[in-house]
This record gives sequence, structure tokens and C-alpha cells, in this order.
Amino acid sequence: MLIAIIAFTVALPSQAIEKPATVDPVVCAVDVEAQMVRPWQDYEFSHQTPGGPMWLAGRGCFLSAADVSRAYLARGPLLGVREQAITQLHLARYLAYGGDEVAAAQAAASARRSDQRTGQEIPLDWNSYVQGLYAFLVKDRPLLDANLERLRASPNQGDAVNGRNLAALSSCFNRSYYEAMTDATCWAPETPAP
Repeated sequence: MLIAIIAFTVALPSQAIEKPATVDPVVCAVDVEAQMVRPWQDYEFSHQTPGGPMWLAGRGCFLSAADVSRAYLARGPLLGVREQAITQLHLARYLAYGGDEVAAAQAAASARRSDQRTGQEIPLDWNSYVQGLYAFLVKDRPLLDANLERLRASPNQGDAVNGRNLAALSSCFNRSYYEAMTDATCWAPETPAP
């Protein structure tokens, strides 16, 4: 189901990051104008379309992915609350992977949602995940722990996935986001469901 894929894309455990961060101008080149006219769904989630943010991130071009995401928010199609929040969250993660955790925290602070989730979206506590990410980036341990516990207490599968991400951040709280997301020692083994 496409809607479930979209919701989980923002929360997949980040061991999927295959390349170290790079700013190589050849590897990270992007035609920004071509990205601005792409429909949001394709722009935001396609791993195959050259120059898109997930395509760039898959090559380690995290800051280029952040740049094109920032441009899309400012110059691309006008987005609804849901779409803007997802793009802001992805922007925060690209910046954090690229080492700019101050800018990442600012982007994460803008990723909370004020709208009601629709019945077409999988149930998950979006704002707790966003606040937990923000807490890690600004090194607010109590805020991270509170949001992690909310996700752990949830019966929703999406919250379990997001909780694993926050647990990795909690486990490696004093490290960079990139290290916490890519170092296997930060990730506790999954507990089998009863």
C-alpha cells in the first residue's frame, strides 16, 4: 500500500545509508530547476530520479539533498500541512546527516503537524517523533526520553519504527546524528513481538 510506504519512508532505520557524506561537485550535481517542477510525491520519495533528495542522500550528498529540499519548499509547488511537514522532516535529517545539526534542529522544529491525520495515513504519533529528533539535535535528554517513551508505549507499528530510530539516538546521545544513525552499536537488537 503506497500510503504505508510513505509513512515509513520518513522513519526507516538509517542503516540504509550506504555512502559516507560527500560534497563532491560531480557526484552531488543537481539541476535545481528540474526538481522544482516535479510533483511532490515523486520528488519526495523517488530513489531513482537523478537529482531528487533521496537519490542525492543515497549517494552521500546530504547537504545537496538539503539544498534542493529547501529550494523545493520555497519555490516548488505550494504544499499542504502534511506534505510540508514531511519535507521539513526530511530536510532536517539531510542537514543532520551532513553535519549541520543547528540548521537541522531549526528544520525539525518546523516539521510538527497541526492538522489531523487522515484515515488514509497509517496511525503514528508524528509530533512525538519530530520532537524526539529535535531533542537529540539540541541535546535535550529529558525531552528525547519523554518522546521515546511515548512511542514505546504506542501500539502502532509506525511508532515502533520511529521509536527504534529515537532509541538509537538515545543510545548514542553524545555522538553526531550521522554516527548514531549509521553505527550498528547504537542500534539495540529488535525485541520479538510476544
